[in-house]
Amino acid sequence: MVTMRALVFDKPLRMTDVPMPEIRETDDALIRVKYTGICGTDIHILRNEYPATAGVILGHETTGVVEAVGSRVKNPKLGDEVILDPTYHCSMCNYCRNDLPNYCAEKGHTETGVSSNGTFAEYHVANSAFLYPLPPGVSFETGTLAEPLACVLNALRQTTVKPESRVLVVGSGPIGLLFALSTSSFGCETTIGDISPYRIAHAKELSLAVQDYSKTDILDVNAHRRFDLAIDTSGRSLEKLLHLADKGGELLTAGLDYSYEMSIKPSFLTDNGIKIIGSIDSNCTFAPAIKMLRDHKQFAKIVTHRFPLDQYEKAFQVLGLNLTTGDGKIANRGAISAGKVVISPESQFHMTRCPV
Repeated sequence: MVTMRALVFDKPLRMTDVPMPEIRETDDALIRVKYTGICGTDIHILRNEYPATAGVILGHETTGVVEAVGSRVKNPKLGDEVILDPTYHCSMCNYCRNDLPNYCAEKGHTETGVSSNGTFAEYHVANSAFLYPLPPGVSFETGTLAEPLACVLNALRQTTVKPESRVLVVGSGPIGLLFALSTSSFGCETTIGDISPYRIAHAKELSLAVQDYSKTDILDVNAHRRFDLAIDTSGRSLEKLLHLADKGGELLTAGLDYSYEMSIKPSFLTDNGIKIIGSIDSNCTFAPAIKMLRDHKQFAKIVTHRFPLDQYEKAFQVLGLNLTTGDGKIANRGAISAGKVVISPESQFHMTRCPV
């Protein structure tokens, strides 16, 4: 039996040899994984905050090279450099047929890196319809941002954001930075804020207008400001953002914190014409996301660190997770010292701080 190395979700994570994936369907493609980004979802899974199938290979923000294809595959071709869209959908259920494939009824067993095997591995088999060409001039590392950026664009499409909009983004992790750079590219007056010293500094490196909430509450920082669109990527700031949305404004929640609850008076929304929008995953937004990565080089600076697969514990450590506690449990998240972190099964390099 041919095997490969992979990171398997097993209270919390371990690197092990698993069977090499095989092409079983005529429209399958085998890709040699180049890079996979660590997603916030991976962190939630490891902290038991998001459900995943035990024994599944994690990872879904991926670039690679096509090594083999099924008999019916015309594109991509052998040797093509590709980006994976991991949000599979059946095209047949009520959600898919009503332009909501990100809520596909089959998602419970087709979600790459959550309910089906993902890409923290040397190889991955994907349906060829969910592979996109990696554009010339876009690195394999930067290409891993296509999936989270596609999620960001899907969320923004559900708003009425315009070039003249005043936008506030809470959280300057990778998703927050993608929101801020996207709205800035639209022409919006964009502000981003966080409590993490590293993330505040990183946002400033990207020439964004940054607020520091580590010592001063967000409401006090913005005591005399209101916004047309306020975006919560933390999953726990929506109640305060209610008071920062201008009349007719919108609140967009794109973070996951299942422990967070809030109180709200519907009359407040009515009186002020405020809309609340929730969004998850991508929805026909992969192509525009890839185009943005090609045309706006600033996005590449979101990726700050890369690690080989066998240094995965260090990769998660710079994101504040200690996987070596020995009891299979993840304590509270520690200090963060990286932006987007990518992992490669190729071991020809040591940990690298990507240029910004």
